[in-house]
Amino acid sequence: MTDYLTDFVTHLRAQDRSAHTIAAYQRDVAAFFAWLEEQLGKAVQPIEVTIFDVQKYRDALEDADRKPAGVNRRLAALRAFFAWAIAAGHASVNPVQSVKGVKQDARTPKALTAQEVYRLQREAAAQRQLAQAQAGDTISPTLVDTLRDEALLNLLLYTGLRVSECAALRVADVVLNGKDPRVIVRAGKGRKYREAPLHKTARQALAAYLAVRPTDRGEALFLGQRGALGARGMQFRITALAEAAEVENVTPHVLRHTFATRLLREVGTDLVTVAALLGHSSIATTQIYTQPSEGDKAAAVAGLK
Repeated sequence: MTDYLTDFVTHLRAQDRSAHTIAAYQRDVAAFFAWLEEQLGKAVQPIEVTIFDVQKYRDALEDADRKPAGVNRRLAALRAFFAWAIAAGHASVNPVQSVKGVKQDARTPKALTAQEVYRLQREAAAQRQLAQAQAGDTISPTLVDTLRDEALLNLLLYTGLRVSECAALRVADVVLNGKDPRVIVRAGKGRKYREAPLHKTARQALAAYLAVRPTDRGEALFLGQRGALGARGMQFRITALAEAAEVENVTPHVLRHTFATRLLREVGTDLVTVAALLGHSSIATTQIYTQPSEGDKAAAVAGLK
């Protein structure tokens, strides 16, 4: 099975799939064949897999209380694997093709309230002001870090960038001068290029950070202790800010959801524009933000006389 997986990964790379997708597909396919071997007591070749195996695997995942999205993702990985296996001569049929996924309820992604956004921004500003007071006329590492965190928070809040896109930004990708301040996303999801306009709050925070950012530590926009601040480091910094502000369950992706929700509900932006800002290929993906949240439904019922 190892050889098949290696060749499949090579195929995915040739298709220019993202590293995240490749790792997920490789993990999901390996998990399926390991499960199948455990069920049958022997290793199974791709050409031997039947629709009944896949259906039983789907049911086993459901019985293990896997979330519908996770089950469907695994089926998608297997569907892609067997499509490749047929083309490569390792299988004659795709046993996943007619297997139905698990039905999912349309859930509104979690978004922060205006009060929670205020508390996050206030905490970032308060930490920066304290660092400025302690540093006096010097530029201390703590001051640089607090300015970076404030810039990161506001960039995510006002652009809706994915954390991977944010981690890939270079200093040259930030355009603060001219009529159209923006950040350039050179390799978004699906390797798509787009430009995200900068709100004045994000622009001011980025300008303040860039004024003190070390210039001798590479091209990455956001720096950590050992070079570029990666996606996991960004998640850690946002979580730390949220904990200090006593706001629960905050991640960079929640900030992305918050950006989209505010555009649709507070500003009244049309779906096509929001989809373009988020880097969605289809507005069908963006439509989930139009669904009422649990809070919206509770408030509607509470308003009855």
